[in-house]
Amino acid sequence: MEFVRADPAGDDEPVGSIVTELIEEEKLTRLTEVEQLKALARDKANKAIDKMNEDTRSVVAQRASSFVMKRTHWLWTDRIPMGEVTLIAGRGGTGKSTMLSRLTGDITTGTLPGEFRGRPRAVLYVVNEDSIERTVNPRMVAAGADLELIFYLAVPDGALVLPRDCQRIQERALEVNAACIMLDPLSANLGAKKNDQDQMRTDMQAIRRMCEAVNISAIGLAHTKKAMTNNLMDAILGSTELGNVCRSAMGVMADESQPGTYILSQEKSNLGRLDIASYRYEIKGFNIPFEGEVISTSKIQIIEESDVKVSDMLADNMDTGNSGKLGDAQEALREYLEQSGESMKTEVVKWMQKENYPPRTVERAAAKLKVVSKTTGFGKDRKTTWSLPEPLPPIGPPAITA
Repeated sequence: MEFVRADPAGDDEPVGSIVTELIEEEKLTRLTEVEQLKALARDKANKAIDKMNEDTRSVVAQRASSFVMKRTHWLWTDRIPMGEVTLIAGRGGTGKSTMLSRLTGDITTGTLPGEFRGRPRAVLYVVNEDSIERTVNPRMVAAGADLELIFYLAVPDGALVLPRDCQRIQERALEVNAACIMLDPLSANLGAKKNDQDQMRTDMQAIRRMCEAVNISAIGLAHTKKAMTNNLMDAILGSTELGNVCRSAMGVMADESQPGTYILSQEKSNLGRLDIASYRYEIKGFNIPFEGEVISTSKIQIIEESDVKVSDMLADNMDTGNSGKLGDAQEALREYLEQSGESMKTEVVKWMQKENYPPRTVERAAAKLKVVSKTTGFGKDRKTTWSLPEPLPPIGPPAITA
């Protein structure tokens, strides 16, 4: 049905659309009024609840003697605590995911120094960026892991979200007797927006409570940006709360003084020591024969313990006068080795530290001088000596020739 009006000019014009618009405007006005009333009601209800909470709120004083002390249990001694969140942070291409595979291999075979050495345990693993069949499982095989003790977590037709799925993870951890959950990377499974610091802290605390409830470690990878800082936590991409809430953090970084090698060092430890050795490692290729073909992957090869820390290397990147300092370190190192001859590396580094040269600068100076490094023995019996090469390389920039 169409409504028409009489026009002074004598033309008939449809008015149905005008009536419809008026009706819709009236509905919208009434709807807006209803929403406003609902908002007022919610506000009054919330204020009433807040007042009730304030009325019942109390502060309790408890004697320190009423609390029973507990020792920290370590998945990896002095590095990865049980019941807590640990980060492994670094830039792309430093082998973070391959390092997780190495740790998984050690945990599932009972070879990781710590609470479960000699007792293989299961590992829960969350993969977000790689293919399990083509990438992750081959790395596990290269790391010598027991595939029967690795359980990949997934949500059918969805994604695992923390802390929403914390209770379900606790149930799976108890079912398989897991020692830890690996998250590669951690940020991909967090429900909070990266710029919502308050919610991020709340979510991270919930993950900590999950770990504590079933006594597992959560080990998450974090990407870092190129930043002018010597604090690894400040270089983590995304929310700073990732670094603030975790109780332990390790950094990985390429060591330019020894191309092809990387450093893994302890950069944060609220429950243990920071004065522990770092590890220098390589990322080695590894081939797996499979159904008449070869699957190529990679593995972590630990070279030696090291005094160099990721924070030292970050500090070097900040030092605008580094070239002069490095030249001085070369002179001092050269003089020491000329006078002492072949010497234990640990003794050389200690002496250089007394002369105010940090281990990282000493390593770079040794690389510039092409110091000859010889290593003998294994484990606790491993020893490394340094000596000068022949002929000695020049110190400083090359001479200008005509």
